[in-house]
Amino acid sequence: MTRTSTPPTLLQLQSADSVSSQAALLRSLKNEIIGHDQRKEIYVKRGIIPVLTKVLTSRKLSGKSVTATVKESSGIKSEEDDACLQAIIILGSLTQGGPAFLAPILASNTLPTLLSFLSSPSCPSFFRLPILRTLNSIADRLPLQSQQKLNKDTRLAELLFSKEHVGCLAQIIGQDYASYQAQASIELAASLIGKLCTEEAHKTVLADSGVLDALAVKVASFVVAQGAKLAPILRAVTVIIEHSKWRAEHFLSSPGIVTVFPKQHQKGPWGSTYFSGSAPLESLLPSVPLSPSTAPANAANFPPLGHQGARRRPSHSFPTSFSLFESTSSDDDENCIVPWLLYMVRAENGMVRLMAARLVTVLFRLGLAKKHRVSLLSYLLIPILIRMLDKDYEIPGDDIVEYGGLIPATARVKEEAPAVLAALVIDDQELQKHAVDGGAIKRLSQLLKETYNPIHENTKPMWHPDADESAPNSDTQPLECRLGPPGFSPTHCHVMRYRENILKALAALVPFKDEYRKLVCENGVVPYIIDSLKPCPSELPVDPSTLKNTATDGNPTPTLLAACGAARMLTRSVSVLRTSLIDAGVAAPLFVLIRHPDIEVQIAATSVICNLALDFSPMKEAIISADILPVLCEHAHSPNTKLRIESLWALKHVSYNSANDVKIKIIDGLGPGWIKQIITQDPTSALAKRGMEGDVDSSAAAGMSRANSAGEQVNLLNPMSLEMFLPDATRRRKLVLNGDLDQTTQARQDDIAVQEQTFDLLRNLVCGSGASEMIDHLFKEIGQDLILDALADKLRPRTINLPHRRESSASRALNVPTEILVSVTFVIIHLAASLPWHRQVLVSHPTLLQHLMWYFNHSHRDVRINCVWVVINLTYEDDASDHDGCRERAFKLRSLGVIERLTSLLDDPDLDVRERTKTAEHLISSLTQS
Repeated sequence: MTRTSTPPTLLQLQSADSVSSQAALLRSLKNEIIGHDQRKEIYVKRGIIPVLTKVLTSRKLSGKSVTATVKESSGIKSEEDDACLQAIIILGSLTQGGPAFLAPILASNTLPTLLSFLSSPSCPSFFRLPILRTLNSIADRLPLQSQQKLNKDTRLAELLFSKEHVGCLAQIIGQDYASYQAQASIELAASLIGKLCTEEAHKTVLADSGVLDALAVKVASFVVAQGAKLAPILRAVTVIIEHSKWRAEHFLSSPGIVTVFPKQHQKGPWGSTYFSGSAPLESLLPSVPLSPSTAPANAANFPPLGHQGARRRPSHSFPTSFSLFESTSSDDDENCIVPWLLYMVRAENGMVRLMAARLVTVLFRLGLAKKHRVSLLSYLLIPILIRMLDKDYEIPGDDIVEYGGLIPATARVKEEAPAVLAALVIDDQELQKHAVDGGAIKRLSQLLKETYNPIHENTKPMWHPDADESAPNSDTQPLECRLGPPGFSPTHCHVMRYRENILKALAALVPFKDEYRKLVCENGVVPYIIDSLKPCPSELPVDPSTLKNTATDGNPTPTLLAACGAARMLTRSVSVLRTSLIDAGVAAPLFVLIRHPDIEVQIAATSVICNLALDFSPMKEAIISADILPVLCEHAHSPNTKLRIESLWALKHVSYNSANDVKIKIIDGLGPGWIKQIITQDPTSALAKRGMEGDVDSSAAAGMSRANSAGEQVNLLNPMSLEMFLPDATRRRKLVLNGDLDQTTQARQDDIAVQEQTFDLLRNLVCGSGASEMIDHLFKEIGQDLILDALADKLRPRTINLPHRRESSASRALNVPTEILVSVTFVIIHLAASLPWHRQVLVSHPTLLQHLMWYFNHSHRDVRINCVWVVINLTYEDDASDHDGCRERAFKLRSLGVIERLTSLLDDPDLDVRERTKTAEHLISSLTQS
């Protein structure tokens, strides 16, 4: 057979006149191509995929006859079923050929047809397993195809998690572990979720459609009936609930979880509360010392044997250190699955251990585990995760089937362990200390260096007898007959993901301690972090699988984001910023990344530049001279709120103590009109809207606090109706409502942050040398009255009318966000510290100082002390010529009641407030009594 001719089997298949001959030809073709990538390439180019699609779509799944049902139950396949089965297996074999074969398959109508099979009630059981294997094979190879693409290929995820098809996942996962086929189907369906579910919208759909509840039953079933693989189930649950407390609570309240892990509050005769269900699980955990920072306030190091009131939990046969103390009200929210997961971390191995660690980390980070679990996490979880970083770490009986045979399971565990460690220690200094003391930084540093070792693989390019025929497909061919790019090798992608997770772990370990940042530098990894900031070249090599993993090869987007995070943490150290980072040349790659086409990379790079632009940074001048200011000003106008905030933050740092010409460039770059728009927005408008909606929904919210179906008893060992996995109306309503509330709250916080950073920028523009000239410039460009009116409006007390309220009061006070108050009062402080004319403008405004009087007794000390500083600056004499002006302003302030406000602050709990108040009171008194 030559390259120029169509294979005979394909010709016969295209002209087959009966289903039986079609099935026989497909079986022959299957045997011909399995294990032969060159033959697969020939068949794809000659049009095999459209033929397979036609075979699949010809089978009607709209209904099933009694005869068909009997045949299936007897294990008898019809000729039509056999032809479809062979087509599915051939498609799965084609996907094994590599990323190049994904493009024609995704371009065809094959995937929607396969998913319609899975979603059909009449789908034969012998179709399910090969379809799931084919979908998993595609999911395994999608990252190889899109490693350097700006956007991930989400076509399969969009199809699978659509409302039309997502129900089949709940149906598959919800079936009983009755046979090998059922067990394998459950694991493959869960694996699909773990590989494809990355979007928040998809996670919400999976929670709302009953898939999360079905997974919860499978997690619970491992406690009462061991058997199948647990790792895919735990991974699927974790990817759905992470970053969302509401989805996590939905999981914990599912019928399966509350049945096996009951949270039954029992009262002992002594009046203390204990958990009857948690005692056996707690007794399986080791006893570890409690740290002073996490022990309950009523903890005793050596509790006596006598009566201890509410401190003891007598239900524990062998109490651990945690059983000596009564949980606080927040601790009562912990589900018994947490100690079970910790036990699984201790008892299991390999991927099950890692996934249990990942899930318990997610629950801990979402506030669904006891606060004093920190000690157990420090002594149990962190050493296990660090052990997984060792070079000699191996999983007993390494099995690579779960990952499509692409990389060994040991490599996969090592790849993911740093990410779990990062999620665990982030924002927790005690956990960071235990990890650093355990040698995490040293090991991670060595591993980061090793990710730049050359990759030596035995892969060879596919041999072609005719060079011309091996060239890329002609554009005239249909997409279903064109191979895609060859993609990257599995090892290369593994190394990139490994590098990404190592960078995340390093960043998570060093945000607070300068000594930890210095330790990173001492281990010599700063140049490798800088190399990780370099993106892939715009022109990819013809065969990316031949890349040898050098610094010039660049890094994909996820690695760039992780490298920016690590660089940002290191820039928090003044000494590191002035030495190691400058020597390694951190600025140059960041100036490239800030113009990267991916907006997430722009955000990450800008966040690093924020720290480089600080006044003490030697790179501040480099930022100004590198013409970065126009880029930052442009990004401040971005529709992406995160990019706007980071850009304004960077501009704020650049403007501090800079020359007036730099400040004017910033104003011109942002545009006076844009600044007007931002500072005149009402920061409480979103809150008012939320308050109205919350009042309307109050009755529904009240209903959510009652008991629901989460407490119903479920028989986990017997088959159950699929309806059980559909969340009941109350739980679904809570899930949707809280999701909407999260989005509304985040949008409001983003709007507030943009306005806060804009006012902070104005504050830095009008301070330092040349401040009076900048105030005049702002008054000219933006408008004196507009600026003062905007400042006064931010201080104006607000109320919201609540027409649906039954109480006598139909209005509610709306508090201006504290962040806005602090920023606005700082601007007023600097205006009051300027020339006498500028001070007089402030005093002459009809409402500004009047509104300011409301905030002298604000709950936040920064607001209180800023109010006092305004009084000091307005009444402080710079020279004798300003005495009359200061006296006039003092009388004005006295008439507004400032003396009473200051008197109330003389007993303020904050020392600085008290001392500044004495100064302000003295100035007012001396000016108004003489």
